[in-house]
Amino acid sequence: SSHFGSSYSPGLAFLPCRFPAFDLVVIAAMASPSQVRSAMESPSQVQSVESGSLGDEPQRLHSDSLQRLNSNSHVNSVLDQESAQAQVEGKPSRAKKKGAFAGVFVPTCENMWGVLIFLRFYYIVGHAGIFQTLCIVTLSFIVALCTTASMSSIASSGGLVSAGGPYHMISRTMGPVLGASVGIMYWLAITMLAVLECLGAVESLSMAVPAMQFPMHMQALGSAFMAGLALTVWGGINIVTKLGVFFALVVFYTLFSFYFGLITAPHHVGDPLQEQWITGLSTETFWGNWASHYDSENNFGTALALFYPCFTGILSGANRADVLKDPPKHIRQGTFAAICFSFVMYVSLFILWGSCADYRFLQGKTEGIHDEVDLGRVVVANIVWNPFPYSAFIGIIIASLSQSLQCLIVAPRLLQQIARDDILEVLKPLAPLSSRGEPTRALLFTYVVAALLVLIGKLELVAPLLAM
Repeated sequence: SSHFGSSYSPGLAFLPCRFPAFDLVVIAAMASPSQVRSAMESPSQVQSVESGSLGDEPQRLHSDSLQRLNSNSHVNSVLDQESAQAQVEGKPSRAKKKGAFAGVFVPTCENMWGVLIFLRFYYIVGHAGIFQTLCIVTLSFIVALCTTASMSSIASSGGLVSAGGPYHMISRTMGPVLGASVGIMYWLAITMLAVLECLGAVESLSMAVPAMQFPMHMQALGSAFMAGLALTVWGGINIVTKLGVFFALVVFYTLFSFYFGLITAPHHVGDPLQEQWITGLSTETFWGNWASHYDSENNFGTALALFYPCFTGILSGANRADVLKDPPKHIRQGTFAAICFSFVMYVSLFILWGSCADYRFLQGKTEGIHDEVDLGRVVVANIVWNPFPYSAFIGIIIASLSQSLQCLIVAPRLLQQIARDDILEVLKPLAPLSSRGEPTRALLFTYVVAALLVLIGKLELVAPLLAM
């Protein structure tokens, strides 16, 4: 503390180092924005470091680092503008804000429960077996748990940090450069999740209406869906917000259809050739599917990559920090509750799938099944509960498109935030907002990237990319 005098702050530390760039990172990472500004306004605090055995070199390095910080006035201006704007506009009425359940738990679950639950869980357990599938779920859950703990730690600092989404939190605590690096990867992940859900909707449509299968139908229909979703976002998000409750009900209804169907299967309404493989809940079937039954195209890694995107929606609560009554507390409680609840749900679904049908049927290697579309059609017809024709397919399509729509709402706003901070010159043209206050340019760029990724045309190829 003698290096800094009586004004020393525990959160501000300058380590002597022969790499000025590293000094800059240490300063940005260990100090809050207000402390950095204070240090730059009073450089004498740092220049008073005793020379002693350190010599003059550390002092010169520290001086260079401070000059670099002082020249980066843009970061300070952004923080000042945000603080001033928050004071002028004020906070929304606390009565209109949400708690941990409605503000974090529900939207996080909606974003985690995607198309893979409906179209790939049976395929995963058919190859990996029940034991390895439970290992996959547990491993993914641990990763999500660590990510949530880290996010909650950042959010718990309160104030300006917890007023925005994950990018906002990271860039305002760890520095703008690190924040931009993480933010771009997060934007790409959200965009790819939109692509995954869009392709899932196309595959569900192909299962329900076989006539929709034509050469390159996944790419063609996926491109049409993506364009329609982008136009919906461009037209305004008010209608999407109003339909949020409807979308949530559709997701819960579809999940109920699968649960009820698995418990009461078989229904004897599908192909008799396939019903011989569906035993209903049976301990004999459970132990028969306990071990793995991989083929030449599948292994533990492919099964893990196919499942892991089911835990990629855990940051949805942080994206809604501005509508929470107590962001640090509610983000932590709601997100932890969502991933724990989802973990239990995933485990129960895998156990049910492994207990009601032979692994050869779940893999799609029985007579009359040629690809994943045929397999999905037979599974839904014989196992999933359909109170009226195609009800499960309709639920899967709506649930998939709604999640894809939510991703296309979040991704452009995240990209516009990164561009607005002016960290990367190449993104600067995406910073301006439209006359309605919408990130139209960022939306157009996001749509172009998503439209190109849709051309991949296969869930099994997109999911591993998203898992990275």
